Parts: sequence; C-alpha cells; structure tokens
Amino acid sequence: MKNKKAWLTFDDGPSDTTEPLISFLTTHNLPAIFFCRGDHIEKRPAPVIKAIEAGILIGNHSFAHRPAGELTFEEWYDDFEKAEQLINDGYKQAGRKRAGYYYRFPYIDKGDGDRLERRFSEITAHTEFELTNKMKQIQSTLKERGFTQPFSTIAHPLYKNEHIGKELDCLFTYSSCDWMLLDRHRGQWDYKTLDDLKEKMRTNTFQNNEQHTEIFLFHDDPEIYDITTALILAAQENNIKFLPFTSAS
Repeated sequence: MKNKKAWLTFDDGPSDTTEPLISFLTTHNLPAIFFCRGDHIEKRPAPVIKAIEAGILIGNHSFAHRPAGELTFEEWYDDFEKAEQLINDGYKQAGRKRAGYYYRFPYIDKGDGDRLERRFSEITAHTEFELTNKMKQIQSTLKERGFTQPFSTIAHPLYKNEHIGKELDCLFTYSSCDWMLLDRHRGQWDYKTLDDLKEKMRTNTFQNNEQHTEIFLFHDDPEIYDITTALILAAQENNIKFLPFTSAS
C-alpha cells in the first residue's frame, strides 16, 4: 500500500463549528493550520484560543476576506495588520508563543485580481506568472514581518514556477472543493455531492505519488462541517498521513 502524505489546512474560520472541529482533529491526532479571518476572530475569539491551546497553528487569512486584487497596497496592509493584531492577542490570551507566521490570500488572489483557487485545475498545467509592483510590495512586507511557508519537498507543478516557490504566502496543492457544497454554490460547480468529492480525492494524480506531499485545503464552515470531516476520514482511508508542521516545533 502506498505511503501518501499531506499537510492539513483550513480557511475562513473561526465559525460556530470550530470547537467541534478542534475536538475532531484532537480525537484523530491530526495537526493542522487554521487560516482565520480577522472579522470572524472579532466575533468569536474563544475558538481561536482553544485551537492554540490544542496545538493548532493559526495563520492570517486577512481581516475582511476581500480579494487583494481589489485593494491598494495600503488597503491590503491595513487589512493584514488588523488580522495580525487579533491573532497575536489570541496567542497572548492562550499563554502560548506564536510558533510561526503564515498568510494565505483570500481566493488565492495574490494581488493581481486572479482568483487562482477557482481555476486551480487550469494553473497546474500552466505556471507562468509575473509579479506586479503591488505583489512585490506585499511579498516584501511578508518577508520583513517574518512570514514563511511551513511546507517542504513539494513536487507539484505550481511550485516549479520561479516565483511561487520563493514567495512567502501559503498556497495549496489539493483543494477538497468542499465549498462547492455550500448552499450558495451547490449544483453550480463540477462537484455536486460528497461522493463526487470522494472520487475526486481517490483519483488525484499527485496525491497518489509517494514522492509528493500535498497541501490539503478545507474550509471551516458550519454548513459543510459534516462534508469536511467525512472527506478527512476518507483521505485517511485512502492511506493519506497528515504530517506535523516541523517548522513550528
């Protein structure tokens, strides 16, 4: 049986089901990063503190979840900084040192207006990107603030791009597409049922390569909590081992 590996990441929390999600991860001994929205942390600070206490890493997923391509650099920085302050407050209240600094763009719009998350299957085969001046400013800011990618040994074509592998925001290599089963999206995209998503996972080429480690993207949303946890269990049944984040040790 193949020994397949992945890192587990979640976007968009905290939500009303973050605490059950923490319990699920703890029960199954699964390490994870939660890329949290600052506006959600403002409304629900307690789940973030509980996540930190449980050993889950907290990353910055912006404050208001606005695509960076729609913002000036100054607007992006203000949004980024508001989320940073809330995350730092969470670590302080939990009495824990922040183990690392991680950022993921909403929609994977890195500042040029291209929402890479929604056309991910296209960009895996075409990885030519050019950085605009705003994108360079953002990357310089992340570097100055000590942000890193807690991933290594990634063989995915996206990371072969001369820019992507050196940039400091966190991408992904496998989208669970769990968001397609949210009520507002259901039936409008390629995957319409849980079985569709399980089959997508089972047949994923890179995931079935023993030499490659995936970065899995899931979402922390009450509407799809059951879908998301079912997919994680299906991944384990497919002999995928979720790895700890060694840079955080």
